[in-house]
Amino acid sequence: MKGVWTLLAVVVIAGALALLWPSESAPVALPEQPAATTAPAVEQPVKAAAKVEPAAPTPTTKQPDTAPQPTAQARIDRQPDGTLLLDGRFTLTGSGSEQDPFVIGWPLLFSANETIDAKADRMVVPPRIDFLNGQWVQISGFLAPPLWGVQTNELLVMKNRWDGCCIGLPPTPFDCIEAELATPIKLGAQHTISFGVIRGRLVVSPFKAGGFLIGLYRLELAQLADMEPQ
Repeated sequence: MKGVWTLLAVVVIAGALALLWPSESAPVALPEQPAATTAPAVEQPVKAAAKVEPAAPTPTTKQPDTAPQPTAQARIDRQPDGTLLLDGRFTLTGSGSEQDPFVIGWPLLFSANETIDAKADRMVVPPRIDFLNGQWVQISGFLAPPLWGVQTNELLVMKNRWDGCCIGLPPTPFDCIEAELATPIKLGAQHTISFGVIRGRLVVSPFKAGGFLIGLYRLELAQLADMEPQ
């Protein structure tokens, strides 16, 4: 009997210990959290590239032309002695008729180079020169035929002496005149250079080729007033 009570006491004690002994606790189920939703990416509108306007060209200032500019009309002043003064620089005697031609000089004719430049395509005849166009004029100069022969109806009237080859200074269109004679003249020895006075109706007609001024002055119905071999 004593042994039964001992066994019963052991069982009771063991049960009490079993109740008091910590045991593994079951995992606590947590409430399920809703899955985080990712907001759909919003497409941002692509800005169009700004249109770049080309820069406006910088205006350039045109440099003034250093060459003398012709006026609309030549300045012609009659002097007390009856002569004419062109542009305050050149004096003319005569009336420009066949019987009383204007007596002109080479400085006046040469002044056309102030406004005529064939290379620059500037072919402006000064009004003072244009005033003489179609007028009868008389001028002194060196005379030479374009070709040597027995006679000729053409002469080259020049400011400077030139035989057409080796002697003298070749002329420019500004200091020579092509003369068409009214009556042919006989020629002397070859390479003979003459100096004389010639008159005729002046024609001012610039002619260029290949960027070069070839001719400018012509005399029509030209007549020799005086000529001496040089």
